[in-house]
Amino acid sequence: MNNHGRIVTLFCLTLLLSLASSAEAAKRKVKVFILAGQSNMEGHGQIRSLERLGEHPEHGHLLKKLKKKNGSWAVRRDVTISWSTKNLTSGPLTVGWGFRDHEIGPELMFGTIMGDRYKEHVLLIKTAWGGKDVFCDFRSPGAGELTGDEEAVLEKERSKDQSREVGHYYRKMVSEIEECLDQIRDVVPGYRGQGYEIVGMAWFQGWNDYCRWRSGPGIIDNYARNLAAMFRDLRKDLDAPDMAIAIGEMGIGGLEIEKRAAEKNDQAALHMMKFRGAQRAAAEEESLERVVFVPTAAFWDRRLEELCKIKNDYKQKKKREEIKDTKEFPTKELQAEYERLGGHWHCHYNGSAANYSLVGFAMAQALIGLELD
Repeated sequence: MNNHGRIVTLFCLTLLLSLASSAEAAKRKVKVFILAGQSNMEGHGQIRSLERLGEHPEHGHLLKKLKKKNGSWAVRRDVTISWSTKNLTSGPLTVGWGFRDHEIGPELMFGTIMGDRYKEHVLLIKTAWGGKDVFCDFRSPGAGELTGDEEAVLEKERSKDQSREVGHYYRKMVSEIEECLDQIRDVVPGYRGQGYEIVGMAWFQGWNDYCRWRSGPGIIDNYARNLAAMFRDLRKDLDAPDMAIAIGEMGIGGLEIEKRAAEKNDQAALHMMKFRGAQRAAAEEESLERVVFVPTAAFWDRRLEELCKIKNDYKQKKKREEIKDTKEFPTKELQAEYERLGGHWHCHYNGSAANYSLVGFAMAQALIGLELD
Protein backbone atom coordinates (compact mmCIF):
# COMPACT_ATOMS: atom_id res chain seq x y z
CA MET A 1 0.00 0.00 0.00
CA ASN A 2 1.40 3.41 -0.98
CA ASN A 3 1.50 6.42 1.33
CA HIS A 4 -1.66 7.89 -0.14
CA GLY A 5 -3.53 4.66 0.53
CA ARG A 6 -2.27 4.53 4.10
CA ILE A 7 -3.39 8.13 4.70
CA VAL A 8 -6.86 7.41 3.31
CA THR A 9 -7.15 4.25 5.41
CA LEU A 10 -6.01 6.05 8.55
CA PHE A 11 -8.49 8.86 7.91
CA CYS A 12 -11.35 6.39 7.47
CA LEU A 13 -10.45 4.52 10.65
CA THR A 14 -10.22 7.78 12.58
CA LEU A 15 -13.60 8.88 11.24
CA LEU A 16 -15.20 5.53 12.13
CA LEU A 17 -13.77 5.63 15.64
CA SER A 18 -14.99 9.21 16.08
CA LEU A 19 -18.49 8.29 14.89
CA ALA A 20 -18.52 5.23 17.13
CA SER A 21 -17.41 7.32 20.09
CA SER A 22 -20.11 9.93 19.37
CA ALA A 23 -22.74 7.22 19.05
CA GLU A 24 -21.65 5.65 22.32
CA ALA A 25 -21.69 9.03 24.09
CA ALA A 26 -25.22 9.63 22.81
CA LYS A 27 -26.38 6.54 24.70
CA ARG A 28 -25.20 7.87 28.06
CA LYS A 29 -26.90 10.53 30.14
CA VAL A 30 -25.76 14.11 29.63
CA LYS A 31 -23.66 15.36 32.56
CA VAL A 32 -25.18 18.61 33.82
CA PHE A 33 -23.39 21.23 35.92
CA ILE A 34 -24.94 24.42 37.27
CA LEU A 35 -22.77 27.53 37.42
CA ALA A 36 -24.46 30.08 39.65
CA GLY A 37 -23.75 33.30 41.52
CA GLN A 38 -23.41 36.99 40.82
CA SER A 39 -21.14 39.13 38.62
CA ASN A 40 -18.02 37.05 39.15
CA MET A 41 -19.85 33.99 37.88
CA GLU A 42 -21.06 36.09 34.95
CA GLY A 43 -17.39 36.77 34.34
CA HIS A 44 -15.36 39.91 33.72
CA GLY A 45 -12.02 38.35 32.79
CA GLN A 46 -10.67 40.20 29.76
CA ILE A 47 -9.85 37.69 27.02
CA ARG A 48 -6.79 39.72 26.10
CA SER A 49 -5.33 38.74 29.50
CA LEU A 50 -5.90 34.99 29.17
CA GLU A 51 -2.34 34.39 27.94
CA ARG A 52 -1.24 35.37 31.46
CA LEU A 53 -2.42 31.94 32.59
CA GLY A 54 0.58 30.38 30.84
CA GLU A 55 2.90 32.26 33.21
CA HIS A 56 1.50 30.64 36.36
CA PRO A 57 4.28 28.67 38.06
CA GLU A 58 2.09 25.68 38.94
CA HIS A 59 -0.83 25.75 36.53
CA GLY A 60 0.63 27.41 33.46
CA HIS A 61 0.18 24.21 31.46
CA LEU A 62 -3.59 24.69 31.60
CA LEU A 63 -3.41 27.37 28.90
CA LYS A 64 -2.69 24.67 26.31
CA LYS A 65 -6.06 23.09 27.08
CA LEU A 66 -7.79 26.26 25.90
CA LYS A 67 -6.05 26.43 22.54
CA LYS A 68 -5.94 24.69 19.19
CA LYS A 69 -2.61 23.66 17.68
CA ASN A 70 -2.62 26.80 15.54
CA GLY A 71 -2.83 28.99 18.64
CA SER A 72 -6.47 30.06 18.26
CA TRP A 73 -8.97 29.51 21.06
CA ALA A 74 -10.47 26.04 21.18
CA VAL A 75 -14.18 25.36 20.66
CA ARG A 76 -15.50 22.41 22.66
CA ARG A 77 -18.19 20.60 20.68
CA ASP A 78 -18.50 18.07 23.52
CA VAL A 79 -19.40 20.79 26.04
CA THR A 80 -22.48 22.97 25.63
CA ILE A 81 -23.08 26.08 27.69
CA SER A 82 -26.55 27.54 28.18
CA TRP A 83 -27.07 31.01 29.59
CA SER A 84 -30.34 32.77 28.86
CA THR A 85 -28.80 36.16 29.61
CA LYS A 86 -26.66 35.85 26.48
CA ASN A 87 -28.34 36.58 23.18
CA LEU A 88 -27.13 33.25 21.76
CA THR A 89 -28.72 31.41 24.71
CA SER A 90 -26.63 28.26 24.17
CA GLY A 91 -23.68 27.04 22.16
CA PRO A 92 -20.35 25.21 22.27
CA LEU A 93 -17.94 26.21 25.02
CA THR A 94 -15.26 28.68 23.99
CA VAL A 95 -14.08 32.16 24.93
CA GLY A 96 -16.68 34.92 25.06
CA TRP A 97 -19.20 33.39 27.45
CA GLY A 98 -18.48 36.03 30.10
CA PHE A 99 -20.69 39.02 30.76
CA ARG A 100 -19.56 40.55 27.47
CA ASP A 101 -18.25 38.91 24.33
CA HIS A 102 -14.67 39.97 25.12
CA GLU A 103 -14.84 38.46 28.63
CA ILE A 104 -14.80 35.06 30.31
CA GLY A 105 -15.76 33.74 33.73
CA PRO A 106 -14.97 30.47 35.53
CA GLU A 107 -17.02 28.54 32.92
CA LEU A 108 -14.24 28.27 30.33
CA MET A 109 -11.73 26.26 32.36
CA PHE A 110 -14.43 24.55 34.43
CA GLY A 111 -16.10 23.19 31.30
CA THR A 112 -12.77 22.28 29.73
CA ILE A 113 -11.82 20.14 32.72
CA MET A 114 -15.23 18.46 32.81
CA GLY A 115 -15.18 17.90 29.06
CA ASP A 116 -11.83 16.16 29.39
CA ARG A 117 -13.10 14.01 32.25
CA TYR A 118 -16.36 12.68 30.82
CA LYS A 119 -17.08 10.66 27.70
CA GLU A 120 -20.68 11.85 27.98
CA HIS A 121 -21.71 15.22 26.62
CA VAL A 122 -21.37 17.95 29.25
CA LEU A 123 -23.98 20.70 29.69
CA LEU A 124 -23.17 23.81 31.69
CA ILE A 125 -26.19 25.82 32.81
CA LYS A 126 -25.04 29.28 33.75
CA THR A 127 -27.44 31.30 35.87
CA ALA A 128 -25.99 34.49 37.35
CA TRP A 129 -26.73 38.18 37.83
CA GLY A 130 -24.49 40.98 38.98
CA GLY A 131 -25.06 42.78 42.26
CA LYS A 132 -27.18 40.09 43.95
CA ASP A 133 -26.98 38.85 47.53
CA VAL A 134 -28.02 35.74 49.42
CA PHE A 135 -29.79 37.40 52.36
CA CYS A 136 -32.45 38.86 50.01
CA ASP A 137 -32.13 38.20 46.26
CA PHE A 138 -31.20 34.49 46.43
CA ARG A 139 -33.04 33.87 49.71
CA SER A 140 -34.84 30.53 49.56
CA PRO A 141 -37.89 29.42 51.59
CA GLY A 142 -35.77 27.36 53.98
CA ALA A 143 -33.97 30.48 55.22
CA GLY A 144 -37.16 31.58 57.00
CA GLU A 145 -38.06 35.11 57.99
CA LEU A 146 -35.63 38.00 57.69
CA THR A 147 -33.60 38.88 60.77
CA GLY A 148 -33.54 42.36 62.27
CA ASP A 149 -30.38 43.46 60.44
CA GLU A 150 -31.63 42.06 57.15
CA GLU A 151 -35.02 43.74 57.45
CA ALA A 152 -33.40 47.02 58.46
CA VAL A 153 -31.31 47.10 55.27
CA LEU A 154 -34.35 46.46 53.07
CA GLU A 155 -36.43 49.02 54.95
CA LYS A 156 -33.78 51.65 54.31
CA GLU A 157 -33.83 50.73 50.62
CA ARG A 158 -37.63 51.01 50.53
CA SER A 159 -37.42 54.49 52.00
CA LYS A 160 -35.37 55.43 48.93
CA ASP A 161 -37.82 53.76 46.50
CA GLN A 162 -35.40 50.86 45.97
CA SER A 163 -37.68 47.98 46.89
CA ARG A 164 -36.62 44.40 46.19
CA GLU A 165 -38.63 41.20 46.14
CA VAL A 166 -37.19 38.71 48.61
CA GLY A 167 -36.17 35.47 46.91
CA HIS A 168 -36.83 36.70 43.38
CA TYR A 169 -33.48 35.52 42.01
CA TYR A 170 -33.66 32.18 43.79
CA ARG A 171 -36.92 31.50 41.99
CA LYS A 172 -35.50 32.85 38.73
CA MET A 173 -32.46 30.58 39.08
CA VAL A 174 -34.63 27.49 39.56
CA SER A 175 -36.86 28.54 36.67
CA GLU A 176 -33.93 29.03 34.28
CA ILE A 177 -32.44 25.65 35.16
CA GLU A 178 -35.75 23.85 34.75
CA GLU A 179 -36.48 25.62 31.47
CA CYS A 180 -33.10 24.63 30.06
CA LEU A 181 -33.55 20.99 31.08
CA ASP A 182 -37.08 20.93 29.65
CA GLN A 183 -35.60 22.06 26.34
CA ILE A 184 -32.48 19.89 26.47
CA ARG A 185 -33.30 18.30 23.12
CA ASP A 186 -32.89 21.72 21.49
CA VAL A 187 -29.93 22.73 23.65
CA VAL A 188 -27.60 19.72 23.41
CA PRO A 189 -26.52 18.89 19.83
CA GLY A 190 -27.35 15.33 18.83
CA TYR A 191 -29.45 14.69 21.93
CA ARG A 192 -31.32 11.39 21.45
CA GLY A 193 -33.44 11.14 24.54
CA GLN A 194 -30.76 9.52 26.70
CA GLY A 195 -31.68 11.71 29.68
CA TYR A 196 -29.45 13.75 31.93
CA GLU A 197 -27.88 13.72 35.38
CA ILE A 198 -27.38 16.84 37.48
CA VAL A 199 -23.89 16.08 38.75
CA GLY A 200 -22.84 19.25 40.50
CA MET A 201 -23.03 22.96 41.10
CA ALA A 202 -20.34 25.62 41.29
CA TRP A 203 -21.35 28.62 43.41
CA PHE A 204 -19.28 31.81 43.06
CA GLN A 205 -20.76 34.81 44.84
CA GLY A 206 -20.42 37.01 47.89
CA TRP A 207 -19.45 40.61 47.24
CA ASN A 208 -22.87 42.13 47.95
CA ASP A 209 -23.35 40.25 51.23
CA TYR A 210 -19.79 41.09 52.31
CA CYS A 211 -20.27 44.80 51.52
CA ARG A 212 -23.05 45.03 54.12
CA TRP A 213 -20.55 44.84 56.98
CA ARG A 214 -21.17 48.52 57.73
CA SER A 215 -24.93 48.85 57.20
CA GLY A 216 -25.97 45.37 58.30
CA PRO A 217 -23.23 43.66 60.32
CA GLY A 218 -25.43 40.65 61.06
CA ILE A 219 -25.71 39.78 57.37
CA ILE A 220 -22.27 38.16 57.29
CA ASP A 221 -23.14 36.32 60.51
CA ASN A 222 -26.23 34.86 58.81
CA TYR A 223 -24.57 34.09 55.48
CA ALA A 224 -23.64 30.46 56.19
CA ARG A 225 -27.15 29.63 57.41
CA ASN A 226 -28.83 31.37 54.47
CA LEU A 227 -26.54 29.76 51.91
CA ALA A 228 -26.95 26.29 53.40
CA ALA A 229 -30.73 26.73 53.30
CA MET A 230 -30.50 27.71 49.65
CA PHE A 231 -28.51 24.58 48.81
CA ARG A 232 -30.99 22.34 50.62
CA ASP A 233 -33.93 23.97 48.86
CA LEU A 234 -32.22 23.86 45.49
CA ARG A 235 -31.51 20.14 45.74
CA LYS A 236 -35.16 19.59 46.63
CA ASP A 237 -36.60 21.86 43.94
CA LEU A 238 -34.39 20.33 41.25
CA ASP A 239 -34.99 16.78 42.49
CA ALA A 240 -31.22 16.35 42.76
CA PRO A 241 -30.60 15.24 46.36
CA ASP A 242 -27.05 14.05 45.63
CA MET A 243 -25.92 17.09 43.67
CA ALA A 244 -22.36 17.92 44.69
CA ILE A 245 -21.69 21.60 45.44
CA ALA A 246 -18.47 23.62 45.33
CA ILE A 247 -18.35 27.03 47.02
CA GLY A 248 -15.69 29.20 45.42
CA GLU A 249 -13.96 31.38 48.00
CA MET A 250 -14.27 35.11 47.46
CA GLY A 251 -10.58 35.63 46.81
CA ILE A 252 -10.66 39.36 46.08
CA GLY A 253 -7.56 40.94 47.58
CA GLY A 254 -5.74 37.63 47.68
CA LEU A 255 -3.83 36.22 50.63
CA GLU A 256 -2.66 39.71 51.57
CA ILE A 257 -6.08 40.29 53.14
CA GLU A 258 -5.25 37.94 56.00
CA LYS A 259 -2.05 39.84 56.71
CA ARG A 260 -3.84 43.18 56.65
CA ALA A 261 -6.47 41.87 59.03
CA ALA A 262 -3.91 40.50 61.49
CA GLU A 263 -1.33 43.28 61.46
CA LYS A 264 -3.21 46.49 60.71
CA ASN A 265 -6.66 45.92 62.21
CA ASP A 266 -8.02 46.84 58.77
CA GLN A 267 -11.82 46.63 59.13
CA ALA A 268 -12.49 45.85 55.47
CA ALA A 269 -9.90 43.07 55.62
CA LEU A 270 -11.21 41.76 58.95
CA HIS A 271 -14.71 41.48 57.53
CA MET A 272 -13.41 39.88 54.34
CA MET A 273 -11.79 37.18 56.46
CA LYS A 274 -15.01 36.85 58.42
CA PHE A 275 -16.94 36.43 55.18
CA ARG A 276 -14.54 33.81 53.87
CA GLY A 277 -15.04 32.00 57.15
CA ALA A 278 -18.81 32.13 56.63
CA GLN A 279 -18.36 30.56 53.19
CA ARG A 280 -16.33 27.76 54.72
CA ALA A 281 -18.90 27.33 57.50
CA ALA A 282 -21.67 26.84 54.93
CA ALA A 283 -19.73 23.92 53.48
CA GLU A 284 -19.40 22.43 56.96
CA GLU A 285 -23.09 22.63 57.88
CA GLU A 286 -24.10 19.37 59.57
CA SER A 287 -27.32 19.24 57.55
CA LEU A 288 -25.38 19.17 54.29
CA GLU A 289 -23.24 16.52 52.65
CA ARG A 290 -21.12 16.63 49.50
CA VAL A 291 -20.47 20.36 49.78
CA VAL A 292 -16.91 21.67 49.64
CA PHE A 293 -15.28 25.03 50.21
CA VAL A 294 -12.74 25.85 47.48
CA PRO A 295 -9.88 28.24 48.37
CA THR A 296 -9.12 30.70 45.56
CA ALA A 297 -7.35 33.67 47.21
CA ALA A 298 -3.93 32.40 46.16
CA PHE A 299 -4.87 32.98 42.51
CA TRP A 300 -5.05 36.76 43.00
CA ASP A 301 -2.64 38.50 40.59
CA ARG A 302 -0.38 40.60 42.82
CA ARG A 303 1.38 42.34 39.93
CA LEU A 304 -1.97 43.39 38.49
CA GLU A 305 -2.92 44.72 41.92
CA GLU A 306 0.32 46.75 41.99
CA LEU A 307 -0.54 48.23 38.61
CA CYS A 308 -4.01 49.16 39.85
CA LYS A 309 -2.43 51.00 42.76
CA ILE A 310 -0.08 52.86 40.41
CA LYS A 311 -3.10 53.79 38.31
CA ASN A 312 -5.05 55.08 41.32
CA ASP A 313 -2.06 56.98 42.71
CA TYR A 314 -1.52 58.65 39.34
CA LYS A 315 -5.20 59.64 39.20
CA GLN A 316 -4.93 61.23 42.65
CA LYS A 317 -1.72 63.03 41.68
CA LYS A 318 -3.35 64.51 38.57
CA LYS A 319 -6.28 65.71 40.65
CA ARG A 320 -4.06 67.10 43.38
CA GLU A 321 -1.69 68.89 41.01
CA GLU A 322 -4.37 69.78 38.45
CA ILE A 323 -2.53 67.95 35.69
CA LYS A 324 -4.46 67.95 32.41
CA ASP A 325 -3.68 64.43 31.28
CA THR A 326 -6.16 61.82 29.99
CA LYS A 327 -3.72 58.93 30.37
CA GLU A 328 -4.39 56.31 33.06
CA PHE A 329 -0.70 55.61 33.73
CA PRO A 330 2.41 57.76 33.78
CA THR A 331 4.02 55.64 31.02
CA LYS A 332 2.86 53.74 27.94
CA GLU A 333 4.70 50.65 29.15
CA LEU A 334 2.68 50.49 32.37
CA GLN A 335 -0.54 51.04 30.46
CA ALA A 336 0.30 48.18 28.09
CA GLU A 337 1.18 45.84 30.96
CA TYR A 338 -2.05 46.66 32.78
CA GLU A 339 -4.12 45.86 29.70
CA ARG A 340 -2.18 42.66 29.08
CA LEU A 341 -2.88 41.40 32.60
CA GLY A 342 -6.51 42.47 32.95
CA GLY A 343 -8.16 45.85 33.19
CA HIS A 344 -11.41 45.92 35.17
CA TRP A 345 -12.77 46.65 38.64
CA HIS A 346 -11.16 45.47 41.85
CA CYS A 347 -14.29 43.49 42.79
CA HIS A 348 -14.03 41.69 39.42
CA TYR A 349 -10.54 40.39 40.10
CA ASN A 350 -9.15 43.39 38.23
CA GLY A 351 -10.31 41.76 35.01
CA SER A 352 -7.81 38.88 35.15
CA ALA A 353 -8.97 36.08 32.84
CA ALA A 354 -6.18 33.94 34.30
CA ASN A 355 -7.65 34.37 37.78
CA TYR A 356 -11.13 33.40 36.60
CA SER A 357 -9.69 30.37 34.81
CA LEU A 358 -7.87 29.17 37.91
CA VAL A 359 -11.07 29.54 39.94
CA GLY A 360 -12.92 27.44 37.37
CA PHE A 361 -10.16 24.83 37.47
CA ALA A 362 -10.19 24.64 41.27
CA MET A 363 -13.98 24.27 41.49
CA ALA A 364 -14.00 21.57 38.80
CA GLN A 365 -11.29 19.64 40.60
CA ALA A 366 -13.18 19.96 43.88
CA LEU A 367 -16.38 18.55 42.37
CA ILE A 368 -14.46 15.69 40.79
CA GLY A 369 -13.02 14.96 44.23
CA LEU A 370 -16.52 14.85 45.75
CA GLU A 371 -17.69 12.51 43.01
CA LEU A 372 -14.84 10.11 43.77
CA ASP A 373 -15.47 10.10 47.53
